[in-house]
Amino acid sequence: MGHAPQAAAPILSRVPPWLRHTVSVRAEWNSCALERSCFGPMHDPTPAVPFHHLAVRLDRPPMKMGFKAEGRRSDTDLPHDHISVIPADASITSWWNRPVDFACLYFTPQAIASAVGEEMLAAANWELRLVLAVRAPAMSQLIRSLAIDAAAGQPYGKMRGDAMFQQLATLLVADGRVLGSTRYKAGIGDRRVRRALDYIHANICDELSLEAIAAASETSLFHLTRLFREATGIPIWRYVSRLRVHLAIGLMRDHTLPLNEVAASSGFTSYSTFAATFVAERAMSPSSFRRLS
Repeated sequence: MGHAPQAAAPILSRVPPWLRHTVSVRAEWNSCALERSCFGPMHDPTPAVPFHHLAVRLDRPPMKMGFKAEGRRSDTDLPHDHISVIPADASITSWWNRPVDFACLYFTPQAIASAVGEEMLAAANWELRLVLAVRAPAMSQLIRSLAIDAAAGQPYGKMRGDAMFQQLATLLVADGRVLGSTRYKAGIGDRRVRRALDYIHANICDELSLEAIAAASETSLFHLTRLFREATGIPIWRYVSRLRVHLAIGLMRDHTLPLNEVAASSGFTSYSTFAATFVAERAMSPSSFRRLS
């Protein structure tokens, strides 16, 4: 019996064929590929592909860009220390208002698992989120370093690029703003609780209220409070606090982020609230935890 032919590996590029001439640098490593391109303005649909896409812009002049996906629209000026994230299998309409110099990094879901290990990633239970712009100085600098290595012709071979990608993947899987667990829904049969959890995870970095969570779950706060505790074993407020602390721990891996920015990016209204919650959950202060990690 003959063997079935293996599927061809995807070509790691989101630049459409009619714009390939705008790619000034392209390099491939064992784990990822990078392209530097400059084109625009544009306003076009971007079809889904089976690999992830992170982008930073390399130029400094003011610009505006945005996307529309899943019925929602986002706009940004994509600051220099921010990244854009388009997960595998996401189809969006994107635009920007002038020619923009981008460095775009492409990698498969399997590449993340290989870089950080299945135990850390729990690959079957995680999914990359669609994010137009998120401040991530360490990740944006690593993408720029890969672009420099590519432009220099990869003088150290593929090993240096793969090492940088491993650093980036480690930061990525710890950042709850862009990588979220789907495990929280496993075994929860009540759709009202699942809707509440979806809303909490989608808005964890923003101000949350019990009333808004109940409205998203399409039930009363009285009933949701009971159902939520039965399904998760803890009240809603405790779940939100634990999730924000978990997000903060991931952000603290980026040592360029001050702790007050970690607090704000994790959805805490003040540093004092963040510190008190962190101590309650981890029995040590955020600064002590960061020193030990």
